[in-house]
Amino acid sequence: MTALITYPRRSVPEDLRARLEQATPASPPIYLPLRHLRAVPLSPQDRRRIARSGYLVVTSHFALTTLIDLLPTLAPAWQGTLIVLSRKMEAVAQNDGIVRVLVPDEENHRGLSRLIAALHAGGDGVGDGDGIRDAGVGDAGDAVGGITELCGNLHVPDDHTHTPITSEVSTPVPRIRIYDNAWDETDERNAVRSLRRSLTSARHDDSRLQERDRQVENRMRIDRVLVTSPSAYQRLQRIIAITPESFIDELTYYVLGPSTARIIEADGNIVICPRTNTDVLRRILDRMLRDLAGRSQG
Repeated sequence: MTALITYPRRSVPEDLRARLEQATPASPPIYLPLRHLRAVPLSPQDRRRIARSGYLVVTSHFALTTLIDLLPTLAPAWQGTLIVLSRKMEAVAQNDGIVRVLVPDEENHRGLSRLIAALHAGGDGVGDGDGIRDAGVGDAGDAVGGITELCGNLHVPDDHTHTPITSEVSTPVPRIRIYDNAWDETDERNAVRSLRRSLTSARHDDSRLQERDRQVENRMRIDRVLVTSPSAYQRLQRIIAITPESFIDELTYYVLGPSTARIIEADGNIVICPRTNTDVLRRILDRMLRDLAGRSQG
């Protein structure tokens, strides 16, 4: 059986990639990101809003790298505080020269909501508070200062409607779309072609296989999938419908958080989710590795 990981191979830590390949040498994992991310042009008004924000919130690595590319082009220069979702994102930001960075105590949107609520309340309960009062939070709608979330098209309408990050935030946080998570028929065809090619390559690379019988075909089918978002799950269902012979009937899904888990569980599928909210990618891949080890011993 084969594991499918809907995440870029380069974004998985090297030690985990090596362990995954060692765990299934006859059918190594297939990396198939089900997304096509691209930065979008910003209006002069949005560029000014970003430059004048006291706090910028980013919750994805692509939003962070897009912001890092954008910062040198802003005038006036942005001098606020960055809020990110994880320590890993904090390290990336600081390596690129962003000094003031805040991370919620829980690396998910619930923790982010509490952090932003604390900022709106005046900074109480936000760790040591470094950089909080310097930037001046004020009201989210202030012309200077305030909090702005930078996100993709799947999280905000094109008209930048103000919507709260979660219900815990009493004051809505304005959002600016800085990238698109695109997916069209060409992306889908390319994904199906890549998947079939990977499975065929795995079969041919196994020197022990002497004939292409049904037992061999079943042994190479995908039986577990790491799904990184609700949109990736929806796109995966289309791929399964196009190439059902590549998958077993009852897949085991591994997810990074509860939002994706709820959607998959609603379809009656088996879902495994990290029990804690820090370093979730490593934790869920560690769990997959334990499951693979148990399967090989069975």
